Amino acid sequence: MGDLVWEAGCRLGAWWDSLPERVRSVVCAVALVGLIAVAGAIEGTAPSGMYY
Repeated sequence: MGDLVWEAGCRLGAWWDSLPERVRSVVCAVALVGLIAVAGAIEGTAPSGMYY
């Protein structure tokens, strides 16, 4: 099982390295904005304890 996960990770890494740098930058930017949106939605619905 570990070998299967390792092979999948290696293939994913090779695929990622084969992409142009501009595409990788756009994908990372979209992922970052998506994570910020999810964090904002979570923060908006759950008490954070950061009220001063």
